[in-house]
Amino acid sequence: MMAHDESSRSRYGSNVTQYTSISEVTSYEGINLSQYPFDPKHNVESTEQQLSPEVVADARRHHVFRFWPWEIGSIFVATGLIVATYSILSHFNGQKVPEWAFSINLNTLIALISTIMRAAMLVGVAEIISQTKWTWFSRPRPLSHLEYFDAASRSVSGSLSLLFVAPGSIFGVLGALITILSLGIGPFTQQAIKTVGCLQIHDDMNASIPLAHFIPGNNTYYRIGAGSFELQVDMKGTMVNGIVNPTGNDTAISPVCATGNCTFPSYQGITHSSIGMCSACIDTTSFISGPDEKHNYTLPNGMWVSPAPDLVYLNVGADNISWAETSFSSELKSVSNWALANITVLSITSATCPDGDCLTSDGAYGSAGLLATSCSLYACVKNYNAEMKKGVLSENLISTRPATPNWVEANAPPSSFISATNYTALQTPCLVGNEWYDLSNISNFPRDPERQFAGINVDGTNYTAPNECLYKVMFPYVEALATFMSTSLLSGTCTYNARQGEALFCREKWWLSSLYNNKQASFDSVSTAFDQFSTAVTNKLRTTGTSNYSPSIKEAAHGIVNEMTVCTVFQWQWLLMPTLLVAATAAVIIAIIIQNLGDHRQPVWKSSLLPLLYYGFGDRHSHHKDPNRPVMDLTELNQAASDMRACFRNSTGGAGFENITPSVDHILRKRGKDVDVDSLIEGI
Repeated sequence: MMAHDESSRSRYGSNVTQYTSISEVTSYEGINLSQYPFDPKHNVESTEQQLSPEVVADARRHHVFRFWPWEIGSIFVATGLIVATYSILSHFNGQKVPEWAFSINLNTLIALISTIMRAAMLVGVAEIISQTKWTWFSRPRPLSHLEYFDAASRSVSGSLSLLFVAPGSIFGVLGALITILSLGIGPFTQQAIKTVGCLQIHDDMNASIPLAHFIPGNNTYYRIGAGSFELQVDMKGTMVNGIVNPTGNDTAISPVCATGNCTFPSYQGITHSSIGMCSACIDTTSFISGPDEKHNYTLPNGMWVSPAPDLVYLNVGADNISWAETSFSSELKSVSNWALANITVLSITSATCPDGDCLTSDGAYGSAGLLATSCSLYACVKNYNAEMKKGVLSENLISTRPATPNWVEANAPPSSFISATNYTALQTPCLVGNEWYDLSNISNFPRDPERQFAGINVDGTNYTAPNECLYKVMFPYVEALATFMSTSLLSGTCTYNARQGEALFCREKWWLSSLYNNKQASFDSVSTAFDQFSTAVTNKLRTTGTSNYSPSIKEAAHGIVNEMTVCTVFQWQWLLMPTLLVAATAAVIIAIIIQNLGDHRQPVWKSSLLPLLYYGFGDRHSHHKDPNRPVMDLTELNQAASDMRACFRNSTGGAGFENITPSVDHILRKRGKDVDVDSLIEGI
């Protein structure tokens, strides 16, 4: 029985050796040898000598890339994340800071991306440093350098040490520098995000500014007799306020803008237009004559002032100003005949007192000069550019166009009779729908039965235009405006005496004293006063006026509501450093792979400890007995290590790892003496 067991064990051992040999032929040290030719110099009976070291090295070189999959993948991840960072920040550049669930903001997202990007990048850097140490020890080095390389692959402090320990290791130094500089990835990516105050469009709100195509609106005037009309009290109050306090809130336009920041679309700088009132003034001081025997200084229209004895220091009157036609400006020539009112202001003033030409008022006034200013107040279209910032409306007047009697619409010959027809102005260019029209194409406007058209004469040529392009003042309202301004508002005299200080006494028309400007009346002050008065009246007309189509339709220029919020600004320059680090990492990985391809003697071991155990000080494994046999690569080492059991012995007899892999005999003894060896062999 024992003889049988020994014979069986002998056959088992032989068969095990043969099985191992066959395995090595098909997969020698982790390499599929069936793909490579045998070396004819070796004995075919020795399977382990059928491959030359050069053939095995070529096979390993062919499989270098399989040892760097995680590192290559990590650099693709890092590259994708830096591209994602650029894309995300570019998308939100100039946009409102996004508000996401769970209080996550853009900074949080970019911080998370940069953290993952740095981790992915350092995966490859750590293995580059670890692989470099094997090349570093191709020449005699202090063994302590192993520890420095290992620490450098794990920490920034270790990388700092490696710069001084192994400055000649190019890849090691590059890897250490990348590790150190990677600390800046987080701060630099955060610096790429800047938040600033900005205006964003609020889609749920609308902005508007009132305007009018047609005046008057409902309940703005009334009839008092045949051909006579009177303004409502609110317009009268507006006119008085327009003289004494023209820039106050009572006469200001109130736009609709919920956030206080609104913009309005424009064309050629014009955001909106409205019918209103304009003024044109000239200096007529040169027409003053006197003093006469009554000490009066007189204008050709009979208006006078007298420093003594009557003490009339201000005289305001409404009358024809054709007596000053030789001084008319081009604007005044075109509008004076059709003005709502022509007003002349004659005043004694301290603002104009040429040397040797001053008046003396018997000590009541002292030295003084004279001023005469004549102005026309006329209907017109006003073109504006408007925007609203921080709750303040900025409305700038761009241009004006006079509105004159439209004899074409009235189908009557031209006449000076003021109440014969509407005062009308044609606005060009004019936007109707999505098309702009001017004098060249407005007569070709498509005839739509839902639209109203009217004829108008411009510079001697008749045109037919839609009501959207026409701005009108109805003739009864022209009569009401002209009557009130000429007879009640802007006519009267004011007196002065020393006990009044700088004030004038204007009897029941107290508001005229503002034109006196506290003894400082000048052409600029008077023309500015009439301009501000016209603006105040226009603002009132814009709120009471209507559409040309219906007196019940209020019109407005619509705009965009902007909301002051916090926006993101992408400062891309701060991403250059992270981008360069990712690019440098990719370049070093490519370079070290190329080095591995060129150096067939050095396998890819990276951070593995197994090479130190298998190829440390002295031979510790039977594989080392053949000096011609190439060292194992990482896959081969892992396979060999998985088949071996070891124990670390630390005793007085010696210290180190001891191979405790059980033998076949030990396995057989554990299974029992009555094991059928032949059946075991057959099972194999």
